Formats: sequence, C-alpha cells, structure tokens
Amino acid sequence: MSHYPNPDDIKVFVLAAKSGGFSAAAQRLNASPAYVSKRVAILERTLGIRLFHRGARHVSLTTQGKVALEWAEKLLDVSEQMMLALKNEQAIPTGTLRIVTSTGFGSHCIAPLLSELPQQYPELEIDLELLDRPVDLISEGFDLEIRTGPVMPSDLIAKKIYTNHRILCASPGYIAVHGMPHTLKALKHHRCILIREREQAGEQWHLLQDQQAVDTKVKFVMKTNYGEVAKRWCLDGAGIMLRSVWSVREALEAGSLVQVLPEFTQPADFWAIYPDRLSASAKLRVVVDYLSQRLGAPSV
Repeated sequence: MSHYPNPDDIKVFVLAAKSGGFSAAAQRLNASPAYVSKRVAILERTLGIRLFHRGARHVSLTTQGKVALEWAEKLLDVSEQMMLALKNEQAIPTGTLRIVTSTGFGSHCIAPLLSELPQQYPELEIDLELLDRPVDLISEGFDLEIRTGPVMPSDLIAKKIYTNHRILCASPGYIAVHGMPHTLKALKHHRCILIREREQAGEQWHLLQDQQAVDTKVKFVMKTNYGEVAKRWCLDGAGIMLRSVWSVREALEAGSLVQVLPEFTQPADFWAIYPDRLSASAKLRVVVDYLSQRLGAPSV
C-alpha cells in the first residue's frame, strides 16, 4: 500500500457493498454508475486488492472485500464519532484547560474568579500554574496564558481582558524621611525598588506622561522577581516602587501607601494569549469571555 485510501472512496465502497451494487449506490449518491466504478477501482489500486467480483449484471464482494468492508465500516463509524465529539467540544466546555499567569495577578485576581467556573460548567477542568517568568505556550503545553506586556507573540492570538496601568508609590514613612519627589529627575536621588516581573526588567522605568513615552534611570537598592515582596518592602518604607493599580488599590485607600508623581504611569493591560488551533474551543472561549466580563473588558 503506497498511501492511505481516500475517505470518500471508502464511503463509496461501503455504500456499493451495502446497497447491492454500483447502480444502486450511484442512485443514492446522485451520481453515475461509472463514477462509483471509478472510485472503487481507485480504492482497489490503493489497497492492492480486488474488492468485488464483477459480473455482467451484478457485483459481489471478494473474501478480501468482506474483510475490507468490516474495517471500512469501523473507520467510518470512528470518523463520525470524531466529528460529533469535535462538534460537541466546540459547543460544550469539556476537558482540561491549562492556564498560566503571573503569581501576583494570578493569585489575587484570576484564581478567585476561576473557582466559580466549575459550578457553571461541571465538565470543565481548570489547571492553573503561576509563574513569574516568560513562558513558551506551545512547548510547555499550556492552552492559555494571561499576561501583560507591550509586545504580544505574532504567532498567537491576543485578546485584551483587563485594562490596567502601573503607578509609582511609597509609604508615608518613606516620604517622611526622604521627602516627596516632585519631578522625574528627582527620582535619581531616591531609593527605588525593582520588580523583575516578565517584561518589567532592566535598570530603568519606561513611563508615559500625557501619552508620551518617558524613560528614566533610577537607583534600585532592592530587587525581586516577586511583586508581593516588593510591595511588602514598599509598605515597610524601603523605597519607591512601580506597581499595578490592582495590587496597591487597597493600600492607597487605607493610606498605607501614597502615589508618587501621579502624572507618570505605565500601561500594563492584561491579555489572553492562545494558539489559533484553540480559537474554536468551547472551553477556551468560555474562560476568556468569563474573565473579560468579570474583569471589566469587552466580551471576546
């Protein structure tokens, strides 16, 4: 056998065998007997066997044809089950969805929302992994990544699910000792805390002022790859940090942190990133739309 048979040829063969001949199969296919004969002949050449005994008025299955018919019916049945399963998978969220996101946003915002999903979709299983490092979605076997950053992978689909920005902040205790900076240049004389959180690395802050990009080099006296550690240091008066609003909102409202240079911010929207092959997946669509709605972004 040089290559696999054409599924359409298998269907014609089964129909001819079950309906009692080429003419009957042709009527059911709304085709000519010559078409049926041609498709069967092609299948015979592909398999390297003779499927039918051909007489002047009728055809009958050979011994090998009977074996082929048994397997062909199984193949068509499995194919039909596959198509039905795929159709149902696109309509009903089932199976496991592997999600990865950063530790801070994942534990603070994503995990509490995901806990409600199994009640709505009993057949859906969630596998959430929290990582504060760049992720290769495909090679690491994840279905969905929730991430922030100015550059999205060109070979993946990106849907914004949460509008967010980062702000500069410090504790009242730090301000009491070191004073409140009133210009961006003044930050050079202050103690700053760096969060090496995926795209937020390097020895400078990339900020916006009135939609204009502004970069500033500062003195980072403390560095960490974990945002919650940086927040703890900031609350303890160790320095000024750049942190997402969602992370510091309660501290700002309580007065344990104050905003510094409010005219300077950093965009940090969150995106749902996934491969194109999953764009029709019901489980992915349900999770992305659910997170978008609960986090306040438009439905996708």
